[in-house]
Amino acid sequence: MLAISGDSPFCHTAFAQAQQFPFPLLSDTHRKVIRAYDVLDEERNVAYRSTFIVDREGTLRWGQTGDRDMVREGSEILRILDLISTLRRRAS
Repeated sequence: MLAISGDSPFCHTAFAQAQQFPFPLLSDTHRKVIRAYDVLDEERNVAYRSTFIVDREGTLRWGQTGDRDMVREGSEILRILDLISTLRRRAS
């Protein structure tokens, strides 16, 4: 699991420590990834709150994007991850 935002690495370090995240926070200060996923609010130069699930082959399997006030539901993300895992096991 990775998290990406347009904030600086310095901001990420402080935020990750405060939240005790067990995963890396990547800095996209030049907005390359944010633009590639088409989630940049150009007017405000910030990313929309988004969650993407990309499999090991680099295929986008699921995505959710909303405005900055939108709260993402963690249980829905876990449900999707479980579904993808189940489908992967069936295919092998």
